[in-house]
Amino acid sequence: MAVLADDAPVRRPILGILSILLLFILYRIFAVYTVRVGECRPKPVDPNVRILTRDEAGRLVSFPERIGFPLQRRPLVVMTYNIEGHDELYDTGHAAKIAATIKAFRPDIVGLQEVHDHTWQVRFRNQYEEIRKLTGMNGYFGSSFRSLGGDFGNAILTRGEIVSAAVHPLPSVGEPRSVLESVIRIDGATINVYVAHLTAWASFNSKTRGVQLECLAKHVRTSRYPYLLLADFNAPPETPEVTKFEKEDAAQLCGPDIKLTHPFLGQRIDYIFADWGWRVARTRAPATGASDHYPVIAELYWSRN
Repeated sequence: MAVLADDAPVRRPILGILSILLLFILYRIFAVYTVRVGECRPKPVDPNVRILTRDEAGRLVSFPERIGFPLQRRPLVVMTYNIEGHDELYDTGHAAKIAATIKAFRPDIVGLQEVHDHTWQVRFRNQYEEIRKLTGMNGYFGSSFRSLGGDFGNAILTRGEIVSAAVHPLPSVGEPRSVLESVIRIDGATINVYVAHLTAWASFNSKTRGVQLECLAKHVRTSRYPYLLLADFNAPPETPEVTKFEKEDAAQLCGPDIKLTHPFLGQRIDYIFADWGWRVARTRAPATGASDHYPVIAELYWSRN
């Protein structure tokens, strides 16, 4: 009996942690997860804004109309950043730290993933709006799903003007996912920017991510303007789904030499892809910030050559 009494103080915290974990799993299953949601529905393309030409093999192909950039005095600085928004549950200064990381690199355009708006994980605060105000940028939040009165999704920030924005659901199993499509006018140029966050759970959801990547390729190909895709794929470059996406040639990978964006996993799972018209001057994934992801940054020039 003495042994049991001695073990009781140890068992109670363990049981408490297990109970919290069980409640979290039940919350995800009953309040968030779905059997299947979302269909791939890229917007129709107006043939009047497409230009027909021939590729290097002589095949007739169609490309978006591309509006030339004015002379660039400096590169366009683009960032994608999974901010691990739920950390605000135990760190009330998380949003401020994320904003400080963004400001340190002075980006022109930022795509954010894992952003919360009035969810219990962020103490019912508007995390997106706090970050937007602290960075002094214009922005738009796109919800992937709504649960218990709050929203979870992606966001875009820019020092330019957001002309339009729309959320497109992605085919998903489990947690609903989406791509945020925007048209941004900056420095006299108009571009399309897509922000996406694909489903997680490693190889278990490889097939679902493959379908989502096929859908993303269809979306970017409907772009009227030079485009960027800022995304957390939740998969490293060597996985079948990412390899297949690259073979689609829908966009060029910025910084193929970047090896690590998620230190806990020891993998690169965050990406910037660009329309083939962009010239990539520099890319990096600095080991900094309050998130479990590193920000990925690309410096780009628009060049038809």
